[in-house]
This record gives sequence, structure tokens and C-alpha cells, in this order.
Amino acid sequence: MKYGLCLEMAFTDKPFNDRIRLAAQAGFSYAEMWFVDGTFNGTDCSGPGKDPDAVRAAADKTGVTITNTVVGSPDGSIGGGLIDKSRRAEWLARVGKTLAFNSAAGIGATIVCTGNEIPGMSHEQMVTAVVEALKPTVDLAEKAGVTLLLEPLNTRVDHAGYLVTTSDEGADICRRVGSPRMKLLFDCYHNQIMEGDLVSHIRRNSDVIGHFHSAGVPGRNEVYRCESNYPFVIAEIEKLGYDGVFALEYTATTEQTASLRDSLTYLTGKGA
Repeated sequence: MKYGLCLEMAFTDKPFNDRIRLAAQAGFSYAEMWFVDGTFNGTDCSGPGKDPDAVRAAADKTGVTITNTVVGSPDGSIGGGLIDKSRRAEWLARVGKTLAFNSAAGIGATIVCTGNEIPGMSHEQMVTAVVEALKPTVDLAEKAGVTLLLEPLNTRVDHAGYLVTTSDEGADICRRVGSPRMKLLFDCYHNQIMEGDLVSHIRRNSDVIGHFHSAGVPGRNEVYRCESNYPFVIAEIEKLGYDGVFALEYTATTEQTASLRDSLTYLTGKGA
């Protein structure tokens, strides 16, 4: 298994490019980021942003592959989301900006979130709107050579009001879009909260899974302090022939580097 690290939740007291170096020192060959125009803080994304050439140079220097970015905020407040047709032009413009960054920085994927439910629309109407919005989105991604990762999220703890909350529905949407550049991001943390039974869901949706996230439940902390048996889950994923990245996206409860190295020791049995 290839292990990755979300740099937006690790070494957060350091400049972004320094986090790439620190991730490498902690034992990771893969890492990922969120917004290209600043770290998402829930309300604003108007900071100076990240420089794609500098990100590429920092990654090349340390031997770290940056796997993905994120287009817009989960609730749709930044970027418009995939549901609201009145903000479709805003969404596609943000997609274009993100894909341009990915191409310049050598990043192969970007995460797309649906946005929150819209009052007055039925669930099926909203899902249909997501599929309709993803089709021109994936057209842009195909031209850029970038893969889209659709992420279901939990509404019980972190993302009240979010539309797609299960891996089964997320996988169905990916199949309806019908492009090799349209994949499912299976986040074990979110799916443990909403569905549980992780291995069964992974098995039946393995045809469209393009990336994994993980964190401990409850708390979104270390994977070795939680209710999920992650080594077992990873072994089952490997049996399915998955050759992508299994990424850690959690808040450490101990010193950051020690926490990450302990996580790798737990997951691999051999440490960083």
C-alpha cells in the first residue's frame, strides 16, 4: 500500500511547502492539499494562495508526490458546489482555475464535493443536478489529464446538510457520469460514521474507487486509537488489487511527527 498525508491537517504551524519536507521526514512519499488559492478555513479563501511551481519544486526536492487538490468547499459556499444550477458558471470557472494549478504543479487529481442540500428540491432532483454538473466538469478534467474524486461526507458530526453521505450513492453517481476520470474518494472516517461495514462497501464499489482517506472514529484523530481495524481494512483493499494511495487526514493528539510515525507503524507493521 502507498500511504499519503493531508498537509492541511498536519504541521499546520508551518508554511505549506515546509510541510512537504516534514511529511517526507515522517516517512510519506505521497501528500495532498486542499484549495489552490489558500488553506480552507471555513469562511474565506482569499489568501495569497499557493504557487504551483514552488509546490512542484518542493515535492521534487523531497521525492514526495502531491496526489490531489480540492475544488470547492463541502457546503458549496466557496465555488458554488454541484447542485445549484444558478452557480454553475462559478463552479466551472473554479474548476478551470484548479485544473490549471494541477497541470502546472504536476498533480493528478482533485476532489469535488456536492455542496449542501437545497430546500425545495427532492433528493433525486439534487442528485440529477450533480450528475449534470459533473459531465462538463469531467470534460474539462479529461482535457487536463486530471482525475475527479467525488467525496461522500458524514452529516452526523462534521458536515450537516451535505447531500451525498454514502459510498454506495457516491459510486452510483460516478458510474452514471461514466468516465475513467470520474472516481470515488472513499473516506473511511466519514463512511464509518454513516455506513460502517467498511470492507463490504469497499468491495462492491472497488470498480470506481480512486483514493482513500482515513482517520480514527470517534474524534478524527489517530488511526491506531479508534473503533476500526485499519490493518485488516487495508489488507482487504490490497486483495482487490487497488494500487492507489491510502491517505491519513486526521488531527494528531500527540507530537505531530511521532503521531504520524506511530500511525505508519500501526498500518504497516514496520514503521516509517
